[in-house]
Amino acid sequence: MAAECATTAITRMARLLGVSTSGYYKRAKRSVTTSLTDREQRKADLTVKIIDHHRDSGGTYGSPRITADLRVGGEQVSEKTVAKIMAEIGLAGISEFAPKAHYQRRKRQRRKLSCWTRQANPIRSTLTLS
Repeated sequence: MAAECATTAITRMARLLGVSTSGYYKRAKRSVTTSLTDREQRKADLTVKIIDHHRDSGGTYGSPRITADLRVGGEQVSEKTVAKIMAEIGLAGISEFAPKAHYQRRKRQRRKLSCWTRQANPIRSTLTLS
């Protein structure tokens, strides 16, 4: 559509293509803009800081320690945000301790007994099926 602007009116092209003229202008404005929004800029800055802290720690710091370092540096950030950014860029801390084996308790399976199979109950033992 942008290539045909010189020879044809935007309103006519928009009508032929079934789009609104305001939608065309919004899209044209968006595609020209190359600057980051405030949120994208903050995330990019945090990403650089997180990579620096992780590299300085020798790759051992995880999100809790990096969050603490960022807060000491005056950055207001949550641990979840740092963990999310670290996961997106593929960084992870290394634990000093060996992973512990977790054992699950087995649930005791209960036998399902009907009232006809319980012979210990004298009242039910006298009942019979007809």
